[in-house]
Amino acid sequence: MRRRDFIKVIAKGSALALASPLAADLLGVRPALGADLDWESAAGAGGDLASVLRAALARGGLLGEVYLEEVVRTGIRMTDGRIEYIELGLDRGGGIRVIKDWKTGYAFCDSWDVDELKQAAGVASRIGGAGDAVTGIGALDPSAARPRGIVSYVTDPAEVLADAKVAVVDLADRVAREYDPAIKQVRVEYRDEMRRMVVVSSEGVAVRQEIPLLWLSLDILAVRGDRRAPGYVRRSSKSGFEHMTEEFVRETAREGARQAVTMLDAADAPSGEMPVVIASGGGVVFHEAVGHGLEADGIERGTSFYTGRVGERVGSDVVTIVEDGSIPHLRGSFDYDDEGTPSRRNVLIENGILRGYISDRLTAAKLGIPLTGNGRRESYMHYPLVRMTNTFILDGASDPEEIVSATDRGLYAKRLGGGEVDTTTGNFTFGVREAYLIEKGRITSPVRGATLIGNGPEILRRIDMVGGDTTFWPGTCGKGQWVPISSGAPTLRITAVNVGGTA
Repeated sequence: MRRRDFIKVIAKGSALALASPLAADLLGVRPALGADLDWESAAGAGGDLASVLRAALARGGLLGEVYLEEVVRTGIRMTDGRIEYIELGLDRGGGIRVIKDWKTGYAFCDSWDVDELKQAAGVASRIGGAGDAVTGIGALDPSAARPRGIVSYVTDPAEVLADAKVAVVDLADRVAREYDPAIKQVRVEYRDEMRRMVVVSSEGVAVRQEIPLLWLSLDILAVRGDRRAPGYVRRSSKSGFEHMTEEFVRETAREGARQAVTMLDAADAPSGEMPVVIASGGGVVFHEAVGHGLEADGIERGTSFYTGRVGERVGSDVVTIVEDGSIPHLRGSFDYDDEGTPSRRNVLIENGILRGYISDRLTAAKLGIPLTGNGRRESYMHYPLVRMTNTFILDGASDPEEIVSATDRGLYAKRLGGGEVDTTTGNFTFGVREAYLIEKGRITSPVRGATLIGNGPEILRRIDMVGGDTTFWPGTCGKGQWVPISSGAPTLRITAVNVGGTA
């Protein structure tokens, strides 16, 4: 079969109508993934992929790399009780990277055919022209890189038929609507994928892995009189379909509905500088305002605020920031990154002291820093970049209730929204989806329209209390390419933040 195929079913009937044999067959047909690739022989020293590497390095180079990928994905959207679409996608192809004189040549093809891969290798080689001589290709041992159990599954979502997936969105829709008569609009999105990838390189890397990914989100609108309020919840896990239990779906739907109904009673948010308590899970602020500045490509270019500051104090002594792609089942986790490096735990800031950066193979070699397992790409059509995985603030010693009770007046940010950040300075602006006033040490009235405005490095210095209740928020991070990530934090207090309000 041709390596990039796509099926889309447009449905205008009810959920029951969509759980039909046709839709079930479309979503239940699973190609024989990788059946035409003999891994042990292809990735061995005398195999086909080694021959592609030799073609890539025929004109010289510091590094040659072959990346193969196959992804089966499903998408279902239900709006107001009716299915909008069911999609089944299959992508398959390979990318060839050649690094010469610190320049990258990259080419890809929509195929695993060895001849086509060799043609792409020739293009990648010619992009950079003549380069550094290569003494040879490191020994490729495909038996060395075994699954590490960080990402595992029981039921491959690609093998689950349509009726079970439609049942998920139908249940979420019904539970959200039953929560309160004020719920007037509900949009549910379900997505899954199974990604299978292979990496071999001239440095002796020979890795393959399977990575499942699930996603469930709800956009909800509550209306009461002339008041309207949104609710939004998203959940994601690198797990098999067994993760989509009835209780998981019900809890997700109830949370989105609760947000919408609660915010119907919200008053206008105050403005001005004040203490802000960010609830557990609010790590997206630190992902954006701090994490991007610790990616080694920005350090190498000298554009990051944190360039050359390892060993310096950059935050308060209660702040420790960790980047860890090896936490089981989180959205940003994997056994090996897209360059074949094992995922690992990296302490970036320890008790306020900057300890290091995250890197890929290119930046680690250029800067002489450790390889951290953060080389990631959107697909085989993209070369890897330094990217975060799961970035979070480590648990502290304070009790979450103590943090609130110690705050006489301020803002309690329960759910954060989107934002913008300048990675050269750390300046950021973030919306707050769900916020409350803190008055005399108690969480009181809900408020709407709050925006947090500040500077990431300065905010780190102003954190004075950190709880022990870290949870994670699933997201998708853009940096010219899109990759799944998680950000996390416990409940914490920032002594002073500029709040843009509507009051």
